[in-house]
Amino acid sequence: MIRRMLAVTMTAAIAVTALAACGDKVPESEAAKKLGKVPKQTVDRAAEGVNKAMQQGVERTRDADKAN
Repeated sequence: MIRRMLAVTMTAAIAVTALAACGDKVPESEAAKKLGKVPKQTVDRAAEGVNKAMQQGVERTRDADKAN
């Protein structure tokens, strides 16, 4: 009885160890990859907006300087 319980416990421990070792090697799904890119896309869009606003400011300053 004890040997059987020990065998079952050892088998379960080996299975859990094997699954844990493979955890980093499982490929990400496309949905997970897209979800991971969302913060970068948000930052990129914000940076684009800031760049456009700065360019508009530069153009307005140039126009104001030309007018004076």
